[in-house]
Amino acid sequence: MYVELNNKELHLHGKTAEFNAVARSIHKGRHGASASFELRSANSTFSSLHTKCHGKLSAIQIEGSEVHITYSESVKNRLYTYFSMPADTQPGSQFFLIHSSQDYPPLLTDNSLALVIHVISSNT
Repeated sequence: MYVELNNKELHLHGKTAEFNAVARSIHKGRHGASASFELRSANSTFSSLHTKCHGKLSAIQIEGSEVHITYSESVKNRLYTYFSMPADTQPGSQFFLIHSSQDYPPLLTDNSLALVIHVISSNT
């Protein structure tokens, strides 16, 4: 996986298996649980992605060279579905988690970055 930051949008590029690993870490997370994923730094200035279960809503934030996705137990069952995808999801597919497309109650905090997920080929 690798990340690009464009204004207030975080573009996460990865293979379906990588996104499914992130989905599992979120889905199985309990308060205080965390997971880390290495990012390809050749394509990006970001070195790692961290997920952590705590707080009241979800937030996607940058801290130095790290991407942090925090979430609460109450929203994890909605959040993990953005990362969970079938193995045959077509490369080039995009999925969006942005403030304007949220249901009520909201999933992202007001200060969170928007997320654009880009599926890349498993052969890459």
